This record gives sequence, structure tokens and C-alpha cells, in this order.
Amino acid sequence: MPTFPIPAATKRITTMAGLAVACGLLTACGADSSGSSGSSDVTYKAWTEGGNLQSVRHDYIDGPNGAVSMPAKVSGATWSTQEDGGHTPRLTVTPHGKGVAHCLLLEGDDRVLDQQKGAAGQPVTCSAKR
Repeated sequence: MPTFPIPAATKRITTMAGLAVACGLLTACGADSSGSSGSSDVTYKAWTEGGNLQSVRHDYIDGPNGAVSMPAKVSGATWSTQEDGGHTPRLTVTPHGKGVAHCLLLEGDDRVLDQQKGAAGQPVTCSAKR
């Protein structure tokens, strides 16, 4: 049987299409393997009383080398984001001066994972294991 050369562009398109289908199937099969609402999103919230935020750092998405920890860009007295929280979401909030820092971690279904209030001028940390 004769063989015909396949152009490189065709090989790339075929490979990408196969990967897209495989990724789609894997995602569909694993969509609700946790037995929960199917969402791994966590809402991270930080705020202060009596001042502004100095810094916020949040951990999310457990990878092969552990969680990703990111400093947030903050201004004012409140901050929030929604991320894939992975297995151990964590949020550390530091107030300016003598402000009182608060943190809150919410599961995708609005279930509270952790909520803390710090002492005046001190950082506070919320964390959870899922």
C-alpha cells in the first residue's frame, strides 16, 4: 500500500483536535468526582476596620510542587477574588497601622470554610482543608 506524505500543518491540526477532545472528555468525566457541588472555586475576601489593607497573600490550586501563593494588588479597605482553591486554600491579610484585619474563605456554594478577625495592627490568616 503506498504511503502519502502528510503536511506538517495537517499533523498539527490533527494533534490539537485530538488533545482538545481528550481534554474535554477528561473534564466531563471528572466534573463532579468530589461529591460536592462540582465547583472547586473559592471566594477569598479581605477587609479592615479602622484603616486600609497593607498586604494580602492567597494560596490556591495545589500543583505538583504544592500550592501557588500570590501577593495581591491592594488599595483601600477591601479586596476579594475567586480562584480554584485546591485542597488547602489560605489567605493572609495585614492591615496598615492599628487597623483590624478580617479574612473569609467561601466555598463555591457560599459555605464558609474559615473566617477570622485579627488583633489591632496584626495580620490574620484564614485556611481550610478540602
